[in-house]
Amino acid sequence: MMSVQIIPPRKKVYVVGDFPNSWGDLKRMFFIQGWSVTLDPGEADLIQFDGGEDVDPSYYGEEKHATTFSNPKRDALEAHIFNQYISTPKTGICRGGQFLNVMSGGKMWQHVDGHLGNHIAKDIDGMEYIVTSTHHQMMKPSDEGIVFLSAKKSKIRETSLDINVDENFEDVEGVFYPHTNSMCFQPHPEYTNPKHLCWMNYFENLNKWLGV
Repeated sequence: MMSVQIIPPRKKVYVVGDFPNSWGDLKRMFFIQGWSVTLDPGEADLIQFDGGEDVDPSYYGEEKHATTFSNPKRDALEAHIFNQYISTPKTGICRGGQFLNVMSGGKMWQHVDGHLGNHIAKDIDGMEYIVTSTHHQMMKPSDEGIVFLSAKKSKIRETSLDINVDENFEDVEGVFYPHTNSMCFQPHPEYTNPKHLCWMNYFENLNKWLGV
């Protein structure tokens, strides 16, 4: 008797963002991992928030720092999607991670140094690997966040009101919020390749924290 191979259905991701180049990189990354991209967030197994402008500080009760550049229309659109699909697994890269952090009750350091280019990050199990960053802000998680990736890279951190100088500060690069089903990830795995630890650990964390 001829055996029938059962091919599992592809997981579906819905990408939120307005950066065509990075959107293309994200689509390629998920295709390589065996996912399909859907245009309907309602049928998505995962909603992926893209990089881009800073989240407006009004979302976490602060004034703008001189270096903060936000897009209120984008913030409002993405907040609507976030609230509409609160139980759906959500993840964000760079600005997307920062947005999910804010929407989950966290705040932001509005300007930091040292996060343009490659640097070493450490995961929750103590494993270190190289990540790629292109951000000038950094997450300040709420007490409900579980930090799973950090780095010692920035020396100066600023808000609109104060400056923090500490060379041994633990920069938060990845945080998970159970109450909003959100995984926030500041590095850019889509700028690497499937054999790069940043890429591999991104998808391992999706499975670990979001079950996808």
